[in-house]
Amino acid sequence: MEHIPAELLTIPHQDPSMALCYLNDETTCGIRLKDELEQLTAQVNGLQASHDELVRVMRNLQARAARIQNAKAAVSRLPPDVLVMIFEECRHLNPQWTGVLSLLRQLPVEVRLSHVCTQWRAVALSTPSVWSSIHFPFEHKEESLNEYLKRSAGSLLKVYLGPWAKYPNLEPTLTTVLIPHVARFQELVLDAVSRETLSALLLAFRDEAAPSLRRLRVMCRGTILTHGPLPVANVFTKGAPLLADVRLDNVPVILPDPGAETLSFSVYPGPQFPMSRNGFHQVLAGCPSLKVLHLRGFVELIAQAPISPIHLPTLRELVVNGRILANGLRLFDLISVPNIDTLILEDVKAHPLASIHKFIARSHPHAFQSLTKLRYIRCEFGPDMDVHLLRATPCVSELVLSVDKNMHLIRLLVNSDKQAAMYGCPPMWPALCTVTLHTQGYAGHAVGAAGVPVNEPSPTMLLLQEFVSCRNALGKPITLLRFKGPNAGPFSSEFHWGLNQTKQFVPTQAICCQMPAILADCGYKDDWAAIAEAYSNQLRQFLAQVSLVRHQIAPVLPPNFNIQHLRRRIGVPT
Repeated sequence: MEHIPAELLTIPHQDPSMALCYLNDETTCGIRLKDELEQLTAQVNGLQASHDELVRVMRNLQARAARIQNAKAAVSRLPPDVLVMIFEECRHLNPQWTGVLSLLRQLPVEVRLSHVCTQWRAVALSTPSVWSSIHFPFEHKEESLNEYLKRSAGSLLKVYLGPWAKYPNLEPTLTTVLIPHVARFQELVLDAVSRETLSALLLAFRDEAAPSLRRLRVMCRGTILTHGPLPVANVFTKGAPLLADVRLDNVPVILPDPGAETLSFSVYPGPQFPMSRNGFHQVLAGCPSLKVLHLRGFVELIAQAPISPIHLPTLRELVVNGRILANGLRLFDLISVPNIDTLILEDVKAHPLASIHKFIARSHPHAFQSLTKLRYIRCEFGPDMDVHLLRATPCVSELVLSVDKNMHLIRLLVNSDKQAAMYGCPPMWPALCTVTLHTQGYAGHAVGAAGVPVNEPSPTMLLLQEFVSCRNALGKPITLLRFKGPNAGPFSSEFHWGLNQTKQFVPTQAICCQMPAILADCGYKDDWAAIAEAYSNQLRQFLAQVSLVRHQIAPVLPPNFNIQHLRRRIGVPT
C-alpha cells in the first residue's frame, strides 16, 4: 500500500457559527432564485399567451384573406341553384361504387361536398334532395341514418335496404327509425340474402301505406337451402296509389293497387325456385293496366286448380325468355295480350317458338294486329315455319334476328317475296323497313383485303343479298340494315362485296359492340333498376372478397385482434 502523508490525514477544525452562516446564505439565495424563476415563468406565460393571441389573430386574418381570394374565383360566384345542380350530378356519378367506398370508411360524396367550404356546406345543408338517398345498413349506420332523415326533411327518399341478413340490431332500427318515414319513400329496393330474410323484409312493409312510392325493386340473392317456390307476399296493403314501376326477382309479390305499368321478373334466385302458377296468376291479376311485361324467370308447369288467362289489353311490350317455356309451359294460356306493339323472344328453343308462332297465326285477325317490333334474340328456328305467321302480323316494321347458318325466317320472307313478285301482289310485311342482325354467331368465309372473300360468298350472305334484291324489286326496300356484334365490321364488308356484285344497294350500319348494345335490343335499359343491380353486384363482390381475405389471414392473427385498433394504428380515417 502506498504511503499517505500525515498532513493530508489531518482534518482542520471548523467553527460551527461559520457553518450556520453558510446555511443562512444558501437559504436566502434559494429564495431569491425561486422568485426570479417565478418572474421568468410569468413572463414566458405572458409571452406565450401573447403569441397564441397573435397566432389566432393571424389565422383569422389569413382566413379572411383566403375567403376574399376565393371570392374572386369563378366557382365562388356560382349561384346556389347551380351548385345544387352540380351536387345532384356528383351524387349520380357512378353510384354503384358508394357501397364499397362506405365499407372502406370513405365519406359519401354529399358529405365530402359539404366539407369543401362554408358556402358549399350552407348550400348542401339547405338542400334536402342532396341527402335523399339512403343505403342501409352498409353505407348508413343508425347515427348517420338519423342525420340523413333530418337533413332530407321535406324531400322524397330513395331507399336501398340490403344486402339484408339476420343481425340483432337491424330490424329494430328498420321498424323504429326508417319505416316511420315510409310516406316519403319514392323508390324502394329490398335486397335479401335468403328466403327468411326476404320474408322478414316484406312482412315489415306489409301493413304500411306508401302514398309517394313510384318504384319498387325486390331482390333475393344468396344461398337458399330450401328448394321450391317462394311464398306469396303482400306489401303496402294500406295503399300505394302511385306505384307504377315494379321489378321483381322470381318472387310473387302482390301489389296493393292496380296502377302498375311496368312489371319485370328476373331469373333469380334460380331454376330450383320456380314461381308457382297460382302466384304468377295472382301477381298479374293485380296489374290489369300493365304496359310493359318482362318474363325471365321460371314458372311451375302444374297448377293446383284451373287458371283462366289474365287479359292485359293495355300491354305494349312483352319480353319472354326461354326459361319460362323450358318445362312445356304455354304462356298464352296464362295471359292474353291482343294489342302488343313489341314482342321480344330470348333464348327460345325451336319447339316452344313454333308453338308461339302457331298461336299468333290462330289469333288472326283478333290479336297481334298492332305488332310492329319483332325481336328474336338467340332463338332457334325450326324448318316448319309457314307463311301464316307473316299473314297474322301485317304491321311488322322492325325485325331483329341472330345470324345462324339456316336463317329460316329470312328464307321464308324471300320465298314469300318471290311469290308476291310472281303474282303481282304486295309482299308480306309490307311495312318492314329496319332489320337488325346480331352477328356474333356468324363464322363466315375467309375475307381478304377490302372485304373481298377468298372464295365464294357464304350461303348466309347469298340469302341476305337475295332478300335485299327481292325487296327492292317489289318497291318495298329496306331503309336500314343494321349489323351488331364484335364482328359486325367484317360481316358488313363481306355483305357489301357480294351486294355490289349484284348491283344492289341498301343503307347499312355496322355497330362493333359487345353485350350492352345487344342487351338494349332485349329490352334492358340503363335506368334506376340497372343502377340498383350494379350497386348490389359490386357490394356483394366486395363483401365476398373481404370474407375470403379474413378466412385466409385468420390462422395467423392473435386471438384478441381487432380490425378497428389496426385502422387507428395505421391512421385510416373513420
